[in-house]
Amino acid sequence: MKLNFHKSLWEVECKNPNELYHHLAAIKDEGYQGTELFLPFYNIDLNTTLEAHALKGLDIITGIATDGKDIQAHIASLVEQVEYASLFFPKLINCHTGRDIFSLEDNLTLFKTALELEQKYGITITHETHRFRPTFSTFGTEQIIDALPELKLNLDISHWMVVHESDLTDQQERLDKLFKSVHHIHGRVGFEEGPQVTDPQQACWQEHLINHTQCWQKVIDNALAREQEAFTITPEFGPFPYAHVHPTTGHDLANIWKANQFMKQHLSEKLIVLK
Repeated sequence: MKLNFHKSLWEVECKNPNELYHHLAAIKDEGYQGTELFLPFYNIDLNTTLEAHALKGLDIITGIATDGKDIQAHIASLVEQVEYASLFFPKLINCHTGRDIFSLEDNLTLFKTALELEQKYGITITHETHRFRPTFSTFGTEQIIDALPELKLNLDISHWMVVHESDLTDQQERLDKLFKSVHHIHGRVGFEEGPQVTDPQQACWQEHLINHTQCWQKVIDNALAREQEAFTITPEFGPFPYAHVHPTTGHDLANIWKANQFMKQHLSEKLIVLK
């Protein structure tokens, strides 16, 4: 199985075609197979984006986020955003879906709509494990997967570390169950008090890096069992307020681009992708 790494543009300024072409050249040179574009924060037009990626031979993952005051508004935003995201011919659509304050029944209605859209457009839709969303905890996510076992997850496990204030080794059985539904990974290392460590290369975070990598290996093992030919990973260290900064200067305490480059290299070397 091949690991396909996508570079998130979350961490950089990308407001015009010149900046896009500049970043894509660097992304290609660093050996990524594509980008991940979070469309609510991405304003470059469709044709320019497709042409720029085609020129560099890079694939696209599109990110969306449902919003609104109630479940009907979230459903409407999901339908609209999936339609637009599909125009980018993405390898998959990653969605921040629903709200943690909605009932399980309402959120399931939204997830069922996503499954229908997945069939309509023939594009995999993953749902990110994220605070603010109904997938913010392992327990809530398990309830969703029990009801809709065909649902696909994007594992951003750093959020669960924060929510449970735990390295999660005390709920391995539930994790093993949920990992079977993971079809995309956001490769960021978190810890018990925050969704992003200062720098994954620093010695003080090595136990957290190892723990995360062991979790990701189990996801890869499940993908191998499904006989997938490829699996996508987006290293996802982000800017402030995720990034730790100096309290008076506001300067990052680590180079975020290099942190993601390290994660790509680390996972390329450590994850076992052969049966």
